[in-house]
Parts: sequence; structure tokens; C-alpha cells
Amino acid sequence: MAVNRGVVPRVFKERIRVFIVGGGSACKLLLTAIRDDPFIEVLGLAEINLDAEAIPIATSMGIPIYRDYREVFDLPEVDLVLNLTGEKEIGDELSAHMGGGAEVMGALGGRLLWSALSWKEYLATTDYLTGLYNAGVFHRTLRSEVERGIRYSAMFSIFFMDMDNLKEVNDAYGHVVGDKVLRRVAKAMRSSIRGSDVACRYGGDEFAMILPDTPPDGAIKVAERIRRRIESIWKEGFPRVTVSIGVAAFPIDGVTSEELVRRADWGMYQAKRTGGNRVCYAGDEVSIPPICRSVKDALSFVSERGERDKYNRLHSEVVAKVSVEIGKALKLSRSEIRMIETAGILHDIGKSEFFPDAASWSYKEHPVIGAFMIRNIPALSKARPMILFHHERFDGTGFPKGLKGEEIPFGARVIHLADRLCRLLQDEGHWSVGRVTKVLEIIGKDQEAVDPHLLAVFLRSLKGRDPQEPLIE
Repeated sequence: MAVNRGVVPRVFKERIRVFIVGGGSACKLLLTAIRDDPFIEVLGLAEINLDAEAIPIATSMGIPIYRDYREVFDLPEVDLVLNLTGEKEIGDELSAHMGGGAEVMGALGGRLLWSALSWKEYLATTDYLTGLYNAGVFHRTLRSEVERGIRYSAMFSIFFMDMDNLKEVNDAYGHVVGDKVLRRVAKAMRSSIRGSDVACRYGGDEFAMILPDTPPDGAIKVAERIRRRIESIWKEGFPRVTVSIGVAAFPIDGVTSEELVRRADWGMYQAKRTGGNRVCYAGDEVSIPPICRSVKDALSFVSERGERDKYNRLHSEVVAKVSVEIGKALKLSRSEIRMIETAGILHDIGKSEFFPDAASWSYKEHPVIGAFMIRNIPALSKARPMILFHHERFDGTGFPKGLKGEEIPFGARVIHLADRLCRLLQDEGHWSVGRVTKVLEIIGKDQEAVDPHLLAVFLRSLKGRDPQEPLIE
């Protein structure tokens, strides 16, 4: 390999400008690897044989083709010259004549660069822990499958899978064991699918799968096979774990990637709702709540649907106002108070009263449904656990998870206290500080329901105020 040894290698600040000599198979592989890389610019390819393997891809990328490699001597600002011909004489000539600090590397340098780029591509598309594809690959592949399905009338299925008890495994055995379980779950997925199927770790303890050319009954069989294999890994010495899976199919359950994700996601929630360790097909569910795409969407949903149920709309507004007062008493920051206020307005967004066709939903499901509806809004990522867990009791007897004490997210504890206060005062038009103080003292007698610290701080903040002063307008 010929190298310009008199030059200190550069640190490239923006992007590397490369000139390639030799258009054979190595060049084709390299160009394929760097095709969409914004940090590498190929200034030209020198190849005397216009039928060489790399010529078509170079042409499609708009790379100038030169018949004589010496053309590089006249190009300005070349950072790297790759001699992929394997001819030492060419390498020596390039090293002797290249100026301006340009590096000259032979075929080994090209292979090293290609390997580095391939590893970069691997890291960009692969979950480091499980070796499965990541969520980005899932969404890109899903969009491609939808386009293919529309164009060729091809059916395919997807499913979402959530581990039912990974948190308990982490708590009992530690995260090292939890990570081993995740890797074993990924292995069970890989061993259950075809080469054309795309298995992904979606994030945390959630996984996703795309099964091309597969109808829903076929996808359900695959999902059941994976579920059974995961259920039995305890026989290998792993902790007992189970999964809940939701299946959806194109075009039966949706013709857009968003609709398919929504339905598969809801199927997964339904599987967990009915006890976990099962597969639910989204096509069997009639009532699927909408997905809100922005904070404005979520607030508008509560406002518009509240026109049909003014009690629940008013209740949500009052809970939000009381939550703000509690936040002020706790001396929370403005941003924390705003988030708690928003969560207070949205805390009952999943109640069946908002959905005329959802009579089958139970009251205890509404926190899960509400969290589901806003789960794709980044700006509400901190509000989601407040909505999901606002019915948890401090003694661990609440729902939906039975969290206890400080396991309950702080904001959820604030909204729970505000919600209890509002329900006890719901028939009173005037909320004076004195009346609110008396009701809070009644709530305090049930010490197992609310966070005693929050209650004590809120009560102290009211002691110095005029008893006749309205707490909220």
C-alpha cells in the first residue's frame, strides 16, 4: 500500500472528498456503502473500462468518470485518493504527485473504509442489545410494504409485542438478568420467522414484526409460536416471562402505516387488558380509540367530546386548576406546573363517556386507554405516566398496575389528590379555602389513599389564607 508518509493525516471537519481509481467490484461495494452518506463526496472515478462493474452505480450517483487517473492531479481540495487497482506503480505515482496534504491509500484502505461504513450502517439500523433491527428500520420497512401492497395488491401483516413482566424480573434479579432475558426473547423471535420477515426491538420491552405476503391467520400462528417459545424459556434457567401480542393486517385493518400501527398497538393493549400472555387480532376489535397527533389534537378532543358530556369536561378542568394550586404549594417550576395542568385536563380522556360505541370498556381501563391515545406525542411524554397512573393509591390497591408509594409517578400523585378533592366537592359551587381545608382533612383520615407529604404541604399552604377566599375561580 502506497502512503504519502510525509504528510500528517487530516482531521476532516465537514466531509471527506474522495477520488477513486479502479471501477471493479471493490469500487461497486464501496459506492453502495457510501451512496447516502452526507459526509463523503466522491469527486471522480478513474476507469479505462467503461463496462466495469462500478460504472452504472457511479453514473447513477452523478460521479464524473475519467479515463486517466492522472486527472486527479488537477482537481482542487482532494482529501483522499483510493487506489483500488492493486497496481503498485499507480499508487507510487499518485503518492509522488498529490499535494495539499491529500492521503493516498491502496485497496486495503478501501476495504477498511468500506468496513467502517458497513459497521456505521449496522449501528444505525440495529439494536445493540438484541441484534434485532431498530424502530427506524421498522417504520421505513413498513412504509415500503404499504407502498408495495398498494401497487401490487399484496397482503402483509404486522404485530406489536410487549413483555408482561420485565419490570418484575429487573426488580427481582437485576438488569443484567433482564438484559439476558431480552436477548433470549430476541432469539425466540429470530428462530420463529422466515428470512423475509423483519423483527425489531421497538424500544424498552416492546418488539415489532413485519411479515410480508402473510394474511392475518398466518401472522397469528407465527405470533402464537413466538409466545409459546418465550413462555417456555424458564426451562432453560431464565425467569418466567410472558408476552402480549397484537396483530394487524394490510389492507384489512388499514391501508396506511399509521393505521396499521394503531390497530396492532391496540390489539397488544387488549391482550394485556385480558390478562396478558396471549395474542389478540385487531380485526376482532370494534372500538379502537383514536390516536392524538399533537397536544392541540388531544385538548381539542376533550373539548369537542365534552360538549356531549359537560360533567366530565368540567371535572377535568377543575382537576387541572386544583393540580396547579398543589403544584404552586410544592414550589414546582413553571414547566412542571404546566405539564401537570395539561395532564389534569387530559387525565380522563380515555373514559368511555367520550366514546358512544365503547360500552364494553370498563371504568378501570380508562387510564390505559388515555395513555394509549397520547403515546405518540413527544411533548406529552412526561404527562403520559401521570394519566396512566392517576388512579393508583398510595397503599398499592389502586389501578391499573397496583403501584405503591413512591413507585407512583409524582405528577400522578398530584392529580390523584386533586381528583379525590374534586369528587368530594363536585356538588358545591363555591370552593372557599376554608371548605377545601376541611375536605382535605377528611381525605387525610384515609391515609392509605393519597401521598401524605403532598397532602401536608398543600394543607400548610392554605392555613395562612382567608377561609372565605375562593381557591379557584
